[in-house]
Amino acid sequence: MSHTPKKENTVLKENEYSPVILRQTPGASQKNLTGPPRVARDIVADLYNNIQHWNDSHIKGAQIVKQIAILKSEDHRNYSPQLEEYTNDLFSVVLSLDIYRKHFEHYNTQIKAVSKLEKNSEPIFISLNATALANAVIDIANAYIAEFKLKKLVLENIAHSKNKHEAMFYAACWAHQTRITSSINVTLEALLVETGFRPIN
Repeated sequence: MSHTPKKENTVLKENEYSPVILRQTPGASQKNLTGPPRVARDIVADLYNNIQHWNDSHIKGAQIVKQIAILKSEDHRNYSPQLEEYTNDLFSVVLSLDIYRKHFEHYNTQIKAVSKLEKNSEPIFISLNATALANAVIDIANAYIAEFKLKKLVLENIAHSKNKHEAMFYAACWAHQTRITSSINVTLEALLVETGFRPIN
């Protein structure tokens, strides 16, 4: 005869929970940081600031791309002075984005060096060790580097669109920033919290 296990009614009392003690990490106070924690925090700050500048240029470029797409949609053979002016303006935007791309590549190099120096597996701020923090920075930087390549592709091709659909496709490619996913944005916000630039809610 088989016995069916009976569900035990176990109620934990409040005083039966053991307290959780957080270890004090080198970057916990976020004040007077030195060594790898300071460098890592500075890299995250620079990364965030460059992304803000990137966003400004992206929005400016989106307005220009929209105007080019309108001209090419009306007549794909349009190579008017106005189109040339818009294309030159877009070229200037891409040049500014290229500066930020170089910065992102530099952050990759810097954060890799930090992870090699800080070989301790313990968190350097709240929860991430140097390797995990470096991987997060690299993922974000690489997303923007990949997005730059797409924006350069739009610059090189939108003025030569053969029809309305092609022009609108390039305009959409610029506007939607498909390489910069919601996951990348979440990772950036997590880094800001991790390094003390955002409060823990």
